[in-house]
Order: sequence, then C-alpha cells, then structure tokens
Amino acid sequence: MADPSFSTARSQPGRLLSLRLRSHDRGVLESLAPGLSGLGLGRQLRTEFLGAALLWMRLGPDEWWCWWALPDAHSEATVSGLGSTIAQATAGLHHTCVDLSDAYQCLLLGVDARQILSFGCDLDWQRLPPDLATRTRLASWSVVLAASGEQAMALWVDTSLSLSLQHWLDKAARTLARR
Repeated sequence: MADPSFSTARSQPGRLLSLRLRSHDRGVLESLAPGLSGLGLGRQLRTEFLGAALLWMRLGPDEWWCWWALPDAHSEATVSGLGSTIAQATAGLHHTCVDLSDAYQCLLLGVDARQILSFGCDLDWQRLPPDLATRTRLASWSVVLAASGEQAMALWVDTSLSLSLQHWLDKAARTLARR
C-alpha cells in the first residue's frame, strides 16, 4: 500500500484556456501577449496580465494554451479581462476560446522531474529546450508538459486520471530513490 504522506507531484489549482486561431493572425497574438506571435511550436512564454502570471504554451500550429495558478487574488478579474481581450482581438476572425479548467488538472514535479518522467516517456531530456511545452505520452497517459526551471516540470492531465498518474509518479520516484 502506498504511503499517503509521500507525494512526488503536488496538485496545483489553476485556470486553463485553450485558444485556437490561425497562426498568421500575428497582430491578434501580439495584442494578447508580446512575443506570442513568434512563439515556436512546443515552446512556452511567461507573461503577466492584470497582475496574474500567465504561462502561454504553443501546442500546435493553431493552438495556444494559457494557464495561471490559483489562488490568485486577481483570478476572476483575469478570467473576465482575458476573455474580453481575446473577444475584442478576435472579433470577426475564425477562432475558438474554451475554458479547460475543469477538464485538466495541473501537477507540479520538483527535483528530479526529468529522471522520474523518463520511466514512462522516451523524450531525450538533454536535447530539449529549456522552454519546452508539448503534448506527449507518459506511460498510459496523454499529458501536456512544460519545463519550469532546470529540474521542475508542470504536467496537465485529464482531471479524471490525475490521481492514477500521481500514484504512478510516486512509484517511479520510489524506484528512482532505490537506485
């Protein structure tokens, strides 16, 4: 039986928006966050909006995710302000903006994140950029991951699967510790 006091990954409440927009709508992207239009595939950009620290991730040619942690004193203002900004910037353009906050759970991994993830993910961590943000498979789970500093990693997984992924991560960390 797993030790309930041991936890490799901690759940981080937050808000998550998915924006789909043609990548050649550069002006719109720049109005949302300076530098967003030049963000390469599989990369991330950290910005601030109405006092909240935002993490933008470009997951596909026409898909960006925007996440910020809770509790944030500015959260409701951020949601409504960012929603209004996106609506104004994309008026008349073909786009979608969906709140995925209830669909995905964010898990934060600290020290040794890459070594733990290597138990179920074949990415070559040594060759990946420090601003990595991408979709991948981790053992049986589809996840989105974003590097956070030298060792830390944030993962987004379907909310209904987050507890099973946390157990798997704990087991992988225990295996790593025994080596």
